[in-house]
Amino acid sequence: MIRILLPIAVIAALLFAPIFGDEVSGSDIGSGVVTLTGHDYVGNTIDCWLNRNFSLDGDCKPEGGLKGKAIFAAIFVSAVAAVLGVIGLLPVIGRLTSFITMLAGIVVIAAIGFYALTQMGSDEGLEGVKWGSYLAGGGGLLTLISGLAGMRGQR
Repeated sequence: MIRILLPIAVIAALLFAPIFGDEVSGSDIGSGVVTLTGHDYVGNTIDCWLNRNFSLDGDCKPEGGLKGKAIFAAIFVSAVAAVLGVIGLLPVIGRLTSFITMLAGIVVIAAIGFYALTQMGSDEGLEGVKWGSYLAGGGGLLTLISGLAGMRGQR
């Protein structure tokens, strides 16, 4: 059951938690911090996929270049792992779903690591990387551990 819930929690963290904040100053309405979530990067892509337009080009392209594609890959693989986790409740298929869950954890950790490293080069630096990035990375690590435990035969 944990191999179903962890990928869903990672998807929620990636889509809705603040992953980056940028300070805005000198605008007409004042200054403040603008926060970005994963939905800002891949919201259009997910809308296209929900409408059965399975494309990554044009209007369905993730925003932010390679960062957006990395976030989309983490969300996509986590969704596949969650769906296969339901099928993995059957005893024969359990090890295959554990491998996919482990792969999802690796992709999430790699995507968040790439995102954090590229954002550290911005004007905000490491201070701009918000708690949602760390939450998603931790969820990816737990997903990886869950997949490894399933490979050992533990439920």
